[in-house]
Amino acid sequence: MKNPDTSISGIVLTNRDSAIKVVGANAKIEESEDDLPHARFVSTNGAEELVLFSHYGADDDEYAEVEVREASTEALTLPDLPIEKFRTGQGIELGMSVRDVQSRFGTCFKTHQKTGNELFFEYEIANADKDPELKAFGYPVYYAEYEFQHGKLTRFRFGFAYP
Repeated sequence: MKNPDTSISGIVLTNRDSAIKVVGANAKIEESEDDLPHARFVSTNGAEELVLFSHYGADDDEYAEVEVREASTEALTLPDLPIEKFRTGQGIELGMSVRDVQSRFGTCFKTHQKTGNELFFEYEIANADKDPELKAFGYPVYYAEYEFQHGKLTRFRFGFAYP
């Protein structure tokens, strides 16, 4: 994978100061049996949901994984951020075409599934702690996954896998 994403709308992964500037301090963390502890937000227009995942043992306001997806009706009760479209440091945002996403990262997928009008693919950097762009983060595995429906990006998630 070339040029892995490490930020979303000004929030740099594992950088609590950048997260506090965007979402504020002490965001409400939700616990889940299915996933890591996380904080959820909605865009100003209510169309997109941002989920910031915190690893167990991490400092407050430090997020190592992020997901952006189309907002459900439940998301309208979430705190909103003054951001209309959540965009990564590499320019990824919902609604992009498969070609646009692949042009930024290449076609070296770990996983690639297509069923009907749905497409899912995932990238992985197994030795991220040795990768020149990622070693400063100190995590052994980086991943990024993208889901498309009818050729348009409807969900993406990236970050450092919980060890």
